[in-house]
This record gives sequence, C-alpha cells and structure tokens, in this order.
Amino acid sequence: MRHFLVVILSFPVYLFAQAHNWNSPSEVVKKIKKKYSQIQTMTTEFQIQTSSSKKVKMMAGSSFYKNPGKIRYEFVEPAGDLIVSDGKTLWIYIKRIEAVGKQDLEIQKTNASGETIFPTNTPPGLFRIFRKYHYKFDSINQPQKGKDGKDYFVLVLEQREKIGGFEYMTLYVDAGDYLIRKAIGKDSRGKETSIEFKKIEIDKELEDGLFNYHVSGKVKIVNNPLVSAPTQLNTD
Repeated sequence: MRHFLVVILSFPVYLFAQAHNWNSPSEVVKKIKKKYSQIQTMTTEFQIQTSSSKKVKMMAGSSFYKNPGKIRYEFVEPAGDLIVSDGKTLWIYIKRIEAVGKQDLEIQKTNASGETIFPTNTPPGLFRIFRKYHYKFDSINQPQKGKDGKDYFVLVLEQREKIGGFEYMTLYVDAGDYLIRKAIGKDSRGKETSIEFKKIEIDKELEDGLFNYHVSGKVKIVNNPLVSAPTQLNTD
C-alpha cells in the first residue's frame, strides 16, 4: 500500500513534467538574452499594427541593426519615412511633412523613475524590458504550436511600476533559435500595438554608412523632439 501511495502522489508531478516539458520562463529568458548578446548585425522585414478606438494604423518596412546601438528602419508604409541612428544621434524623418526630428541620445534627461532616458552606455532595450517587467508563460503548455506550424514560447509581461508606455506585453519567441518573432503591447488606455518580424538574417555584413543620415536643404529639423515639450513631431 505504501508503494502504491507513492506512485499515486507522484503521478501529478509526472503529468506536469510531461505537459511543461521542463521549460521555465527564467530559462527561456536566459537563452533569449544569450542569443541577442551574441548578435552583431540583424536585418528583418517588419509590420506594425496599432489599434485604438476602433481605428487601425499599419506600418511596414525593413529594419537593420548593428552592434553597438546602430539602427535603421526604412518604411514602405508610410512610404519614405525613416528612423536611423548611429548610436549617438537618432533621426526620425517624416516625408509627409518634410521634417526630421534630431534626438541627441547622450542628452542627460530622466524619466519618472529618475533614470537617465538616453545614457551613454545603454544596455540593449530587450534586457531592460526583462528588468522592468514581471514575466511568465501564458499557459503551462510550452512551447506551443503557432499558426505557421512553428513552435513558440509565449511570454506575458507586466510592468513592475506603472510609469507609462506599455503596461502589458506578449512575446512570441521561436523555440528553435530564441529570436522574438512577434511582440504585442497594451497601454493603460487600451491602445494595442503589435510588431512582427519576418525574413530575419543574422550577422550579415552591414556598412557603417547605412546608419548615417544626410539632411537635404528643404527638410525642417526639430531638435530633441522626444524630450522637448514645446515642439513635437506630428506623425498622425
């Protein structure tokens, strides 16, 4: 009888192990961090969808990243828009109004928590997310099959301190290579934004010149639009 009870009491643990496949959120996050810390360059195609008050806005294009801190987002929707940074200065060009925001990333400004917004030695944004959010699996069955037939770990995140921005996020992590293929964020007003990455290429050679921005004569420059209250770029 004693042995029978041991087997019966152990059976739920066995079922949990079978369903859970011995993965844990912290284990997955650790592998995500390791993967992204090793990436020197990344190119992708992206699609962004924002939903608010029954209005849907779509954006799409190609993105380029080079370590450390160099980014370039070329938009085909809205056509001609551009976000580019060499790691020191961020440029946000909006073709419709022929204006570009020039943001100094080394400016000493702080957020509501007293943290520097653009510190010189900013760690990857992804690492900051896992520090600023509680995270867990969305269900016990991980990884789970996506609509495309691939396996994904699905992580749900909640902001530790409600200081604005996305209070909740959902990340879809490829169970094969630990790259984030899709992210969904929701703010306190119910606005939802999703971004999906496709055709990801890792460590493809990218020239530094790709991350420079050259201002044409007719483009209006707005300095520090991300931290200057009086003047803001209107992207609506």
